[in-house]
Amino acid sequence: MEQATFMSIDQRVVSVIETLYATAADDGGWPAALSALAALMESEAATFWVLTSDGLLHPQFTFVNLDPAFVRDYLVEAADIDPTVRYLIAHPDQPIVHDALVIEDGAKDRHPYFDWQSHYSDVRFRLVGQVNVASGVQAGVALHRSRRNRSYGPEDLERFAFVYRHLEQALKISSRLGTLGALQQWSIDVLDAQPSAIVLLDAARRIVYMNARAEALRADGDGVSFTRTGLRLVDPRQDATLQGLIAQASERDASKTPRVGAMRATRPSGRRAYGIRVTAVGASYPALSAVRPAACVVISDPDAHASVPHGVLCSLFGLTAAEAGLAARLAAGDDLKAAADALGITYGTARTRLADIFQKTDTRRQGELIRLLLTTLGT
Repeated sequence: MEQATFMSIDQRVVSVIETLYATAADDGGWPAALSALAALMESEAATFWVLTSDGLLHPQFTFVNLDPAFVRDYLVEAADIDPTVRYLIAHPDQPIVHDALVIEDGAKDRHPYFDWQSHYSDVRFRLVGQVNVASGVQAGVALHRSRRNRSYGPEDLERFAFVYRHLEQALKISSRLGTLGALQQWSIDVLDAQPSAIVLLDAARRIVYMNARAEALRADGDGVSFTRTGLRLVDPRQDATLQGLIAQASERDASKTPRVGAMRATRPSGRRAYGIRVTAVGASYPALSAVRPAACVVISDPDAHASVPHGVLCSLFGLTAAEAGLAARLAAGDDLKAAADALGITYGTARTRLADIFQKTDTRRQGELIRLLLTTLGT
């Protein structure tokens, strides 16, 4: 009987550890992990939280078996006076924290936090495992027992200490993956902000990434085709040239000399030709990476007017709102007359504003002004 009980507990521990590591790749698994951990530790409730010196990060507060209204009010009203939160902030290097380290049980009845809590919940005892996942950032889990249960004793602490080692590793892995995810999202946001279409191809010429402008280009269907097998141009001769540039860029080059090719591609619509630039990208990727770009194709549409932010022009060059509007039209490709018509002003007014813009930007000619704007703004 004792052996069966031991094996049952052992399997529960293994199951908890598995769920903890699962959260490293998917933080949506925390409810399941908390439920399993609470059951193992004979606790009525559990929470996962992220804490900085400024307090709890509310979006990173996951809980099981607690009243949502209680949690909402706790985060808004009571977290700042919670003695355990104060203790965790003051002792970020303390891996395991329990009530005896924070406050005597008899003192709880005289503490304003526990007085507030008694109106919502009968949770009384707490056991916390925390990890420093980054500078100034702690994350961890808290287990809760009610008055009807008992405080966490030596056997509980011993069992939790074993699980804590895996909690620590899972949170550190999660932090690294989260950092990579944040950098990846940042990279995507930056690429999506570019006015040109950007397409990444692997060594087999298959598309592994397209930015937002490339998606719009695909929807437009004006001379460029995006398929499962790669990137194609409608014109067969031009497509042959493009495939040659991609093949050249995708070849491994021991000298590591950058391989760059460029071409123009006409469009069935008759609009101005695309400018296409093909470059090689690095070949060093993690062993288990499923995405291995080999070539980058940048497609520029001269008829796609990039929106130049007026506020930035005002800040950079001290332009008025009216002058910034004119400068933006010129940077987008309008000549002075077309810009004046679009802005609803006379050609003479536009010339006067342009003279003021020249003075403020230290330029003398319209072409020089446009180069300055495009270079400075990176459009």
